[in-house]
Amino acid sequence: RARPGGMSAPSASNGAWRGTLRRVLRAVDAHVTSHTGSPTWRDHVLAEFRSLEKMALADRVAARLRAADEWATLANAVQRHKAMIMDYGHSLEKEREQLKKASSTANYVGLSMPDAYDHAAHDLAAANKKKDGDGDE
Repeated sequence: RARPGGMSAPSASNGAWRGTLRRVLRAVDAHVTSHTGSPTWRDHVLAEFRSLEKMALADRVAARLRAADEWATLANAVQRHKAMIMDYGHSLEKEREQLKKASSTANYVGLSMPDAYDHAAHDLAAANKKKDGDGDE
């Protein structure tokens, strides 16, 4: 049975399928779309979940749902880990040095690294957010 949004449930249990989709979309929105401003990854996730409708094998659908759920868990854990590191006063300088090394290596072989977002602006926004949050308590 088709739903108004155009997505019908694949052969995996309906509640698990919808819950996994919601979890992955929340993780993508929080950790990818908010930084890039582009809905590309969100659209990709929706397309992948729509492709599950065409799969006939329940075990393949279940495996893809499990992989999507594990990715959402990983993305959220990485974000919490970064927040914890920032709370303990780590300044991400080591990460920036590694990025500079990777960029210089890429430049050396004639390639260039993509710049997803402005690191300085992101750090300033995070510091302001943290400062504003501490001032309210």
